Amino acid sequence: MDLYSVTGFLIHRTDLKLTNYFIKQLKPYEVTPEQWSIISFMDLDKATTQKELAEAIDRDQTTVVRMIHSLERKGMVRRIVNDQDKRSHHLYLSPKGEEVKEKLLLTVQDAHNYVTRGIEPEELEQLKAILEKLYMNVQED
Repeated sequence: MDLYSVTGFLIHRTDLKLTNYFIKQLKPYEVTPEQWSIISFMDLDKATTQKELAEAIDRDQTTVVRMIHSLERKGMVRRIVNDQDKRSHHLYLSPKGEEVKEKLLLTVQDAHNYVTRGIEPEELEQLKAILEKLYMNVQED
């Protein structure tokens, strides 16, 4: 079988290029793509839990905890102990995190426009639907 006819290879190859491009775009803000996924999900005024974040970005909770610690050190996330359950925390974006999020929204939109140039909106919708089907096919029970 030809390597370039293997869907997994083509997706992986594309993912590497997209990730490297996105890393370069986020570098001035000292944010990784993984951290951006957390920042984009969080809010200044609405609490989020680590479990909700892990589910939203499809990462295990241990990885999410590490990313939150890193964002806390950068002053972008604040963690407040849950009064109902002292073992859990409510997570919020800090004012600095909200400011970075606002700036990054433009950068992310520009990056999206750049990597999808020449692709029709209908094609993008088809791509999303196909990727979702592939994702569902490899979901673990």
